[in-house]
Amino acid sequence: MKFCVIGSGSRGNMTYIETSETKVLLDAGISFRGAQKRVEDHGIDLAGAGAVIITHEHYDHVSFLASVLKRTQADLYINRQSFDRLDYRIRANLPRVRVKFLEADTRYVIGDLEILTLKLAHDSANNFGYVFISGGKRLAYVTDTGFFPLKYLELIKNVDALIIESNHDVEMLMESDRPWALKERILSPNGHMSNHICQQVLTAVLNDRHKVVVLAHISLECNSPDIIEAQLIPKIKKIYGGEIVLAEQFRALKPYQI
Repeated sequence: MKFCVIGSGSRGNMTYIETSETKVLLDAGISFRGAQKRVEDHGIDLAGAGAVIITHEHYDHVSFLASVLKRTQADLYINRQSFDRLDYRIRANLPRVRVKFLEADTRYVIGDLEILTLKLAHDSANNFGYVFISGGKRLAYVTDTGFFPLKYLELIKNVDALIIESNHDVEMLMESDRPWALKERILSPNGHMSNHICQQVLTAVLNDRHKVVVLAHISLECNSPDIIEAQLIPKIKKIYGGEIVLAEQFRALKPYQI
């Protein structure tokens, strides 16, 4: 299984996943043209995606959904509540595609790719994390949640790669000029995982099976690579010898093969 985080953060999210038979896109918060330009040097052709899978309906995850579906002619996989809460401008422009409505804690199959949905807490109509499974390899994706449900800890202990939210530094957030209501939202169980909560989850789950950890959905205003590299990564490196990489908002990471 190969994956590439094309962009991650409040300005747009998209991840590409490929197996020997299947290509899918996770979220569509980046334009097709912009995303393709980011990955062209990696030999990735996004037009071959057979499915677009959505975590939730917030704009940074679906803003280009209609155009991405038109360019790929892919099937759409989304929770019914998220679909019903899509912005009317997005709904009005959706092409005629097959829609598969996803339920929580359920396995689905797309070609040779299995998908397991994880129910996460967020201030959206619904939000899913995912575990992607193919050829005995597993990739987990967990962002846009204020905490990580304990019932899934064992599940993400047994993955080969993990994309997990490390959204904000609490001190930076509190000292920012953001409205108090927004700060409360971000810090709530239905908000976003802080560096500290991310560290707690990683400390609980990381083991020799994990080959790469991608820290994702990093706030541009209330977090920084310097803070993560100085405060979070050294603590994780005490227990984990694999690769840790920071997802970027405006540039794709290199593809990873697991």
